[in-house]
Amino acid sequence: MLKHYISVYLLAFLISILFTACSTNPSAQQAQYLASIPTSKLERATALETQGKFADAAELYLNLATKVAAPARTQLQLNAARAYLSAGQTTLARQTLAAIPAPNTLPTMQQAVLQLTQANVALLEDRPQDAIALLKRLPVRALSPEQQRQRLGNLAAAQRLSHQPLAAAKTLNLLDQQLDDANARLLNQVSLLATLNQLNDAEIKAVIHSGEVRLKGWAEIAQLARQARDNSAAFSSEYRQWRQTHPRHSALPGLARAYAATLSGGYAPGTQVTIMLPRSGYFAAAAQAIRAGITAAYQADDSPQRPTLTFVDSTQDKRLLAIHAKAIADGVDYVIGPLQKAAVDDLAAQRVLTVPTLALNETTQPDKRADNLFQFSLSPENEAAEVANQAYAHGLRQALLLYPNDVWGDRLAQAFLQKWGALGGVMRGQARYVAGDANTAPLGKLLDDNAADLLFLVVATPETARQLYSSIHLAAPPTLTVMTTSHVYSGAHDASRNAVLNGLCFVDIPWMLTAHQNITQGRADSLARLYAMGIDAYRLLPRLTDLANNAGGYYSGQTGGLSVDQVGRIQRQLQLNCFGNDGEVRPAQ
Repeated sequence: MLKHYISVYLLAFLISILFTACSTNPSAQQAQYLASIPTSKLERATALETQGKFADAAELYLNLATKVAAPARTQLQLNAARAYLSAGQTTLARQTLAAIPAPNTLPTMQQAVLQLTQANVALLEDRPQDAIALLKRLPVRALSPEQQRQRLGNLAAAQRLSHQPLAAAKTLNLLDQQLDDANARLLNQVSLLATLNQLNDAEIKAVIHSGEVRLKGWAEIAQLARQARDNSAAFSSEYRQWRQTHPRHSALPGLARAYAATLSGGYAPGTQVTIMLPRSGYFAAAAQAIRAGITAAYQADDSPQRPTLTFVDSTQDKRLLAIHAKAIADGVDYVIGPLQKAAVDDLAAQRVLTVPTLALNETTQPDKRADNLFQFSLSPENEAAEVANQAYAHGLRQALLLYPNDVWGDRLAQAFLQKWGALGGVMRGQARYVAGDANTAPLGKLLDDNAADLLFLVVATPETARQLYSSIHLAAPPTLTVMTTSHVYSGAHDASRNAVLNGLCFVDIPWMLTAHQNITQGRADSLARLYAMGIDAYRLLPRLTDLANNAGGYYSGQTGGLSVDQVGRIQRQLQLNCFGNDGEVRPAQ
């Protein structure tokens, strides 16, 4: 009898060990779910993903899923959704996830992976608030260590996109404690400092005086970087002294040097870069401004290993693929360009590019992407969506919309409406005016709604803004905040003319709000911004892969706070600024 009880208890003990191992090892549990699937089929799907044929892999996973029951079917659907995400096909990924049963009916591991993947979809669809909600409530312990790190990186990215930099910094601090690789930790710590530097001086000081020891240390380092400005030697010296007095803090010895290096190049010795820009035609002026920015960043790069830059004419779209192929055959390490959307479409259709390529525009076919293709754009639609983001982050919820009756106005209005609706904001009214004739704006009827707390004003020029805002300022209740895009600001210091814009807030890139834009020698505002884009293109290039592989990665650029999403798009966060009664521009409070 005693032997019987010992056997029973031993069996129960072994079963509990097996259960614990499976519950803490998602890879083993996934393999267990897929044990009935022919190995050759799974290897075929993996091979397709390795070749960059993510959509084909997703279709194979779904085909296999039709032949088995849960939990194998669910696992294959999850694999398919993740493959669709890698292909940039967010709609198909979302539809695939929607076919999976409710999370509370799934095993814990699959429930966690489902919510992690849903959060990835939300981030790609510019729904950071939804991503935050999903990431906070998923069963973390069911994730593998790598998935837990991915969760924290995605959470930090979503918090930044929701204009919660302090929350994002706290998340990156947690991520730092889970990273083992020194290079990954250094990138994360640089991103943490850049995130904290989104706070104003008073907010930084508040963190320093808080009771959170680790976060207090990060804020002190961020303050040192801010005080040193562009003087990397001074920052490095102050940082060394700080580490001597804080020997137990986890900040790495090379942090100051790595953070300062973001203002230069960071290229490996012998790096070759081909830059494809048109020299004539419609895009020539824009290309010239971008080239000037790239050249300025190159000349300001004080590192000992600057890359070799080769500029190639890409005026003819149809020659783009041949030019790109020749650059690769010549042994280049990176490519910048093209600028034209049609040419970006051609590259996106390639599935896999041999070298990292930073396109200076976005594809018109977002469901197509090539591995190693990164898309960097200064689109006005992005600004309209950022107005919605900023307004919502400042507590505004009831919006009015006034925009010109042309194609450009329609595009910005639609971008704002889509983002505002996704955030949960309420639209109380909208109206159009004749483009080029501000006097046609039906302000009386639009501004009668006293419940509105936001007016998004779409204007193409500073002069139109002055004409419209004067009337709005007189008719609107004092509780109405008016926001617009960067088109209201040329960067020129004109206090007397801008005084009429007192209270008007707008989003713009950091470059336009510093003295740097004087280097552009009087270029029009749009070209000054493209000049800044050239600077960021040069400095981003050697960091693209690291940023893409680390969801929490963040770069403080001249065109905004920059990060790379899962499909290679450069996401930008802009600054919100307001005109004062003296006509000067200041950061919004």
